[in-house]
Parts: sequence; structure tokens; C-alpha cells
Amino acid sequence: MSADTSSASVAGNPGGEFPRAFYPIIRAIDRFTDVTGKLIAMSMLFLVVTISYEVVMRYGFGAPTVWVYESSFMVNGAAFMLGSGYALLKGAHVRTDIYWENYPERKKGIVDLISYLLFFYPAMITFMLISIDDTWHSYETGERSQESVWRAIMWPFRATIPLAALLLMIQGVSEVLKCWYQVQFGREFEHKEKIEI
Repeated sequence: MSADTSSASVAGNPGGEFPRAFYPIIRAIDRFTDVTGKLIAMSMLFLVVTISYEVVMRYGFGAPTVWVYESSFMVNGAAFMLGSGYALLKGAHVRTDIYWENYPERKKGIVDLISYLLFFYPAMITFMLISIDDTWHSYETGERSQESVWRAIMWPFRATIPLAALLLMIQGVSEVLKCWYQVQFGREFEHKEKIEI
């Protein structure tokens, strides 16, 4: 069930109209997050190919690589972080459902809206600024990993952290607008099935 964009107001609604400009903003952000999430998921193909290569080389030819373990570790970690905006879009982040399920839709919207504005955005902005500084320090010092003899450079891996925070905040704009809609009209902007990704 999705929001009816043909009528921007609901009879008897004390909140008035939901601004028409917000519908295309929500849809554009959701499309962006959906596309980026699917592109990030493609990194799993890298893991399948490189780990398969490692197994063949190690057990078939007795010639293990020095780079597969560390590169797979970094790609998996980066995909996990960068996919967090997609998880937010799909409603896959953790919440306390035992209480949440009993709330009326308007109260859910109010709780979410307050949570985004007071907790989510300040935490994400702080997280992003600290991780940008950390990434810059890693770049300046030429930091290298100590996990293997390959000694991969660390700043590209570290750069995924502020990028993940940015992707989360972009999707957060859509979620805040959806909360506003939910507070105004007492129903979800669109229903999200509970999924685990």
C-alpha cells in the first residue's frame, strides 16, 4: 500500500496538506538508495570469485595467495557498511517490536520523527566527521594493514565509513518525510514488510 499522491490532504485531518513536492523527493531518494544498494550487493560476486580462486590455487596447485583473505575481509566490511542505507529503506534495522507493534500509526510516526531528529542525525553527522578525519589521517600517514604480508593501504577501506554515514543520512531524509506523512495522516506512507537482509 503506498501513499495516494493524487490527493495531498485527508478529510478531517488536522495537519492539513502534505506538500506535493515531498512525493517526488521521497521517490527519488528511495530509487537512489535501491540502486546503490543493489550495486553494493554486486561486491558479493567479487567475494565468490576471489575466494573460489583462493581455494583452487591453495588446494589444487599448492599456491595460496597473499591478497585474497585481506581483500575479502575489506570488501565484506565495506559492503556491510555501505548497505546500511539500503537496510534503512527496506526496514531491516533493529527496533523494539514488542512495544512498537502496539503503537497506533500516528504515535509510531511521532516516535520515529523525534528519533531521527534528536538521535539519528546528530549521531550520523558526528560519526561522519570523526571518520572523515580518521580516513584523512590514514591517507596522510600512508597507513597499511597489519593483517597479512600483503599490507594493503587502509584509506580506501576507511573511506567507506563516512560514505556509509552519508548514504544513511540521504535515506534518512526520505524516512523523515515519511514520518511527517505518518504523523499527519495516521497511516504509513507505504507499508514495509519485515525483512532480514
